Amino acid sequence: MAYAFTFDASACSGCKACQIACMDKNNLPVGVLWRRVYEVSGGDWTNIGASASGVWEHTVFAYNMSIACNHCIHPKCSGVCPTNAYKQRKDGVVYIDESKCMGCGYCAWACPYNAPRYSSELGHMTKCNFCFDNLDAGLPPACVAACPMRVLELVEVGEQVDENKGLVLWQLPGKEHPFPLPERSRTEPHLAIQPHTGMGNEREKRIANWEEINTRKVKSELPLVFFTLLTQMAAGMAVASLFSGPLSLLLLIVIGGLISAAGLIAFFHLGTPSNAWRAVFHLKKSWLSREILMFGLFGLSVLLCLFLPGMGKLPLAFCGIGLIYSMAKVYRLRSIPAWETHQTLLTFTVSAVVLGGLALEIIDASNFRLLLVGVCVGVALWLSISERNQPHQTAGRLRLGLIVVSFIGVITIFFLPNTVRVWLLVPVFLVVLSEEIIGRWLFYEHLHQRIL
Repeated sequence: MAYAFTFDASACSGCKACQIACMDKNNLPVGVLWRRVYEVSGGDWTNIGASASGVWEHTVFAYNMSIACNHCIHPKCSGVCPTNAYKQRKDGVVYIDESKCMGCGYCAWACPYNAPRYSSELGHMTKCNFCFDNLDAGLPPACVAACPMRVLELVEVGEQVDENKGLVLWQLPGKEHPFPLPERSRTEPHLAIQPHTGMGNEREKRIANWEEINTRKVKSELPLVFFTLLTQMAAGMAVASLFSGPLSLLLLIVIGGLISAAGLIAFFHLGTPSNAWRAVFHLKKSWLSREILMFGLFGLSVLLCLFLPGMGKLPLAFCGIGLIYSMAKVYRLRSIPAWETHQTLLTFTVSAVVLGGLALEIIDASNFRLLLVGVCVGVALWLSISERNQPHQTAGRLRLGLIVVSFIGVITIFFLPNTVRVWLLVPVFLVVLSEEIIGRWLFYEHLHQRIL
């Protein structure tokens, strides 16, 4: 037996009693909403008369959507959680074991319905648990009990959901979701909807109460901007060292410092750092677990190179490549289309080569490595020009200008003698670092383009 929510969008008045009841039942702080009522509207008025006082025709429509966790058959949140904090009961209810959650927020990215919500007061993720304490007591969830119009109901899957009555159970990947739900989902959610007439038209739809239902971001992504860039710079230096002389003490200290700083930033970004040791408990499914494992192996390889000088460069470079690859896989999420592309791996690789190569160039000059950096800056320029869905046009143009300056600077340095080159390397590196910071910030801004 499994449970599902049914929602009659054609009769919902948008009173938000379900939303308030959920907050009251679960004692949720302001800004954390497990159930959200979206006010969707669209259409326009058209003057079809001969004058301004003529006949007006309208295509205006509006409807409400009450959305919470859909307790999917294949919950993506559970699959990506690095600490394996998500549990699924026999009746299909998906809930969080709060004692295991480290508050990284990754599950909220991966969920196509953005159901998990971060609580800064508790320091971990929270979400709708179907009021399973009520279910066990033979009572309906609080949201269902509070609905005065009886448009939100609880049913047992396979018994009361009938497509002939207008209810559509959104389980099959081929089923199209109505706005504002994502168009497709492979998680097979336990959700049945009786459509509103406005859902079926082809007109543009917009959410009218966006400020209300999106009052708080899940977590700030700024620490992740610096974590990813520092990590990729360290990994890039490790790989670039293959094209230089023996590993020097200075090089290993710089790589170790970068990876240590990145680790500290990531550690304090967590809501519950005391659970960070659980982060490698889900290697079977979670790419974030695998990234953290590769991060640890990369740091270990740096230490081994320090204390065992004869170990060579290959293990260090191999761990660096594995770290960049696993980091890119973390962001290949279907819930964020801008990330679900091969360009994510290419972008991370370019960042690693450019930052790592230039940083190593300051320590040890090499024409071949500088030529490779120039090629990658050219690739970054092409990626920036071909960006179709730029979150912020002004920041995008600023970054494009910095990339052009970086490209000219790298090419200029290539033709200069070593005695002059060293004076231009640091300014060019700072320009490259600036454009990478802006680019990575724009990368994370795609999170805020999600409809839900």
